Amino acid sequence: MAEGVYRFGTRRINWYILEGDEEVTIIDAGLPAHWPQLVAWLDENGYELDDVAALVLTHADVDHVGFAKTLASQNVSVYCHPDDLPLLRSHPQSPPRWYLRNLWRPRFFAYVLEMFRDGVRSVEPLADVDLLSEGDVLSVPGEPRVIFAPGHTPGSCVLFVEDREILFCGDVLATRDIFTQKEGDPQLLGAADEDPEEAEASLARLEGLGSVTLLPGHGNPWYGDIDTALALAR
Repeated sequence: MAEGVYRFGTRRINWYILEGDEEVTIIDAGLPAHWPQLVAWLDENGYELDDVAALVLTHADVDHVGFAKTLASQNVSVYCHPDDLPLLRSHPQSPPRWYLRNLWRPRFFAYVLEMFRDGVRSVEPLADVDLLSEGDVLSVPGEPRVIFAPGHTPGSCVLFVEDREILFCGDVLATRDIFTQKEGDPQLLGAADEDPEEAEASLARLEGLGSVTLLPGHGNPWYGDIDTALALAR
């Protein structure tokens, strides 16, 4: 995807590996069935599980937390914003109303079937994690900077790796419409945002970051100036 960044998951759900000098950081944790992808990549690239220094969650939605408990059980540090701790501690949970209201859409229903196939109901809660704060530069491989951007969830964050111009945006922005499954320009998730007005207002926190490789939780990478991406999303 970019220098030292690798994309995993499926065409509907993304998670990433960020390489440092000798260890790696996992950005989000997909679904439980994605775990073998991580194990295979580590083996193929000369790493061991002990070389996974941290898992950083952009937010605590179930399709980003998948194998987090498995990593935590291996003494891997897991990072999450405190405002998403109630969500992180409540898995598995009942589907939200917006989820149920959109099951009539054939391509969204296919997305739902994929989540069940890949273990959404077996995602385990986490009680104790390391906390993210606005402006933190994390002491993990890649040293991403935390930008707090609530709205999709109360604790949603974006992770900016400035020296590589990489922006892991979680579900603050997407390039794939989760309801129609169409790829496109950077966009808000709309009905899937817990607070749509706050989600749009949070885009202002990303202004002025310059040229980026935008890596969303859903959709293909987008390359360009962040202010262009924000204008498209708005």
